[in-house]
Amino acid sequence: MGSFDRKVERNQIKMNKKGKGPVINKGGGNPRTSLGAKGEGELFQGRKIILPVALVLLAGLYGGIGLIGNSSELNSSLYWITIGLYLLLALTIFLRKPYLRVNKNWLYTSRFNRDKLLEAGNIKSIKVSRSKVTIVPKSKDTNWVFYRTRNLFNTAAMGDALEQFAKAYQVSFERE
Repeated sequence: MGSFDRKVERNQIKMNKKGKGPVINKGGGNPRTSLGAKGEGELFQGRKIILPVALVLLAGLYGGIGLIGNSSELNSSLYWITIGLYLLLALTIFLRKPYLRVNKNWLYTSRFNRDKLLEAGNIKSIKVSRSKVTIVPKSKDTNWVFYRTRNLFNTAAMGDALEQFAKAYQVSFERE
């Protein structure tokens, strides 16, 4: 077990040097201290609709089957608790808003339930159209895409803020 602990320590030191480790210094201008939607900068929020609606429909389907069926397995309390949990999951996903925050020289968003940040120097290009905003990083990370129809983002306002951001840091900006 000792060798595993040494490996963990070495990896922690490497990650802290890269700036990807846990935030130890709470003061100063460290951008990692203010991740999330409550930090500084201009905030654009959307709303997730598709998955919550699908979960509510699925819970309704299961509930309808439970009311129609006469089997004792379908009318057990665990069955109805499962339906309630589907509805609770739908509500949780609906209330958790996706966001893009444009800070001085950083962009923040939430991807796969984790807060992600992208420095201005690591952005290859920004493409804005009427229906979506795409931010392409220089690394092999996936593109950040914010849809007007899927997540109800205000892409026009996002495009204006990102255009100013792109001009300030000489990032390639394209409006379609």
